Amino acid sequence: MNTGRIPSVTVIGSKRAQIGATNCVVGEAAEGYVLRAILTTQAAPLAVLEGPEGRLVFASEEGAEVALHPRLEGANTEGFDAEFFERLLEADEDVLGEQVLAAGEPSYQAVAAMLPRVVDDTFVGDPRVGERAIVHPDGSIEGMLEPLTELPWEELKTRGRWGIVATSLPLPIMRIELEDGALAEQIVAAAVGADGNLQVFIRRRHVEGESERVEYLARPEQEQPPSEAEFYGAVLRAWRQAREFEQRLMRMEGGDEELTALALSSMQMADLTMRGCRPRYGVGPYDEPRHDGFPPTTLHLALCLLEWGDFARAEDVLGCYLDAFVNADGTFNYYGPAVAEYGQMLALVARYVELTGDLRWWTARQNVLRAVWTRLLELRRASLADEGAPPEARGLIAGLPEADYHGDEEQWRQYYFAGDAWVCRGLTEMARLLRRTGQAAEADAITTEVEAYKADLAATIAEAKVETAGGVFVPPGPTQRTPFDHLTEDRHSSYCNYRYFAEMVSAGIVDEETVRQILGYRRSRGGELLGMTRFSDHLDDWPVMNYARAMIETGDVERYLLLLYSHLAQHQVVGWLAAPEQVRIVPDEHGLRRKHAGQVVPCQVTAPLMLRWVLAYELRDEEVLLVAPAVAHWWLTQGEGLRVNGLPTRWEEVDLALRGNDTSVEIRLSLPDGFPAEARVRIPSPPGHAPREVQVNGRSAENLADEGRVVLVPPGTGGEVVIAGTF
Repeated sequence: MNTGRIPSVTVIGSKRAQIGATNCVVGEAAEGYVLRAILTTQAAPLAVLEGPEGRLVFASEEGAEVALHPRLEGANTEGFDAEFFERLLEADEDVLGEQVLAAGEPSYQAVAAMLPRVVDDTFVGDPRVGERAIVHPDGSIEGMLEPLTELPWEELKTRGRWGIVATSLPLPIMRIELEDGALAEQIVAAAVGADGNLQVFIRRRHVEGESERVEYLARPEQEQPPSEAEFYGAVLRAWRQAREFEQRLMRMEGGDEELTALALSSMQMADLTMRGCRPRYGVGPYDEPRHDGFPPTTLHLALCLLEWGDFARAEDVLGCYLDAFVNADGTFNYYGPAVAEYGQMLALVARYVELTGDLRWWTARQNVLRAVWTRLLELRRASLADEGAPPEARGLIAGLPEADYHGDEEQWRQYYFAGDAWVCRGLTEMARLLRRTGQAAEADAITTEVEAYKADLAATIAEAKVETAGGVFVPPGPTQRTPFDHLTEDRHSSYCNYRYFAEMVSAGIVDEETVRQILGYRRSRGGELLGMTRFSDHLDDWPVMNYARAMIETGDVERYLLLLYSHLAQHQVVGWLAAPEQVRIVPDEHGLRRKHAGQVVPCQVTAPLMLRWVLAYELRDEEVLLVAPAVAHWWLTQGEGLRVNGLPTRWEEVDLALRGNDTSVEIRLSLPDGFPAEARVRIPSPPGHAPREVQVNGRSAENLADEGRVVLVPPGTGGEVVIAGTF
């Protein structure tokens, strides 16, 4: 079969086309392609062809308009025994992570091989309606369809492969290799029917020898099965929706193209999780109204959209939360809001305004937000005046660190440094925004209070640290000073590891030495597996973006990349990319790793958000842009290297191009005239090497840092800056 060239096509009628020189009706083949359907509702009729390895081609007489190449993966269940997992759970160090890092720069393939993959559910839907259909890993579809085959899991785990119809189109496909070369395959798509309800279309294909049987199925309540044209029309509409989504984002090409495509598909799935602009924490177990107000759904998705440049969608998502879930007294309409989430929401609002310049939006929302920051300032003042508060907590804000603690009355009165750190960050950003919009007096008043708050917090943290034989233990709060021997030794230590320490180090308020102490303690006390977050005997990564932020700010590049690839390969469902809140470490009785909790938005956006920060990251309290702070050197050796256009920053957009080989790297940074910030350009280097010579615009570089790995481009620079490094 021809695996490269796509033959010419001439549409003859609603069921017939000429493929190359051969006239075919639907179901017949020529030149290695099967004619699957004719789509006559398009501006120009399209023939749908299926070629080698299941490639779907939508072609007109002008040529191929869309070509979809399926990507599938297996469960990787062989070679792991009970002793292997016992060793992982008992280890204080990240055994697997260290193995990956010792082999060089991380990659998807390296990380994917380290554990059995997560085999579990995914979903399909259409952004125009709220319903989603859940697809199970045996091919069954919840409430409507039985499994694709009758194979037991003991066989399915080795015969099955799961994936998406293209790396940039996350419609689920699965294939099962049967006896004697037979094959069973399923693709699921969704659309909106004439009645405004979700329609689910399924194609099942069975191959045995030279015989092929293709079925097009629908859910029972749909009046009749779809025609082949309706099924492929739904696939084409999904592809167009995906393209529209990507066209709203900054453009990234080259590098690890598979990583980019999978990360953006994951981002599409996060956006599809929502009900329009209304938050939905997850599809499946978390699809209940009581979870809609959980702030991190909005915090994570809106931040990811902003960082990638989709300002309009970010405005929809953020504005909806402010309209529907912020009460008049400045509290959130949710059963267990964490103190940190209030500061995070203020910081997100500031980020929206500084990237978009949308002062009209800010003016319209200001009163709602003033209630939030006024309440936080009142809580700080009340704590300063509270003579009954623990002396070591004077001036700090008590309150929930996590919704799961909402049933414990004592936790509503407990103190956590993470909450204070993020309140300080949120108030700092509000003061800057007020000053920018001409409200200097209020900005100065807030700044005066928050500077005193930060000083109190820093002093309390410094006094609370405990020296241990394994390093400095930084407690999660001023009244919780007993060190954890292991960060999964009990429920509370697991919560601290998964969230409270993470949010403490991500606010940019705690000093760098303390951040490094927290990260070091986590890594030496059983807090990580492949860089991901351990929680008891499973993994829970929904807040892990906070650790990622701390790693970018402290320059821990290798571990940052390890976490990026690990989350995508080992915390998301194999092939299908659905991102559960929690996943198991130890396989079930069939040898399969499964989800421990349902799919959620924060885990779904972790990979795309981390990928965005790989390219550029803005220091929050300095006029500094980190350029290529975590780009892997091996990415630059792929094809034409890596190119980024329209990368948004709080100053202006910038463009970036990098390429290299084993002995040299070239970076082209395009800055607007008079760019007001310093650009700190990191030169991606082969492991164990630093540049021996660096030039900037053809001259020997003078302003270098980090042993020559970082070029300092001063404020006021404009135009193209060309940096060349040799090793």
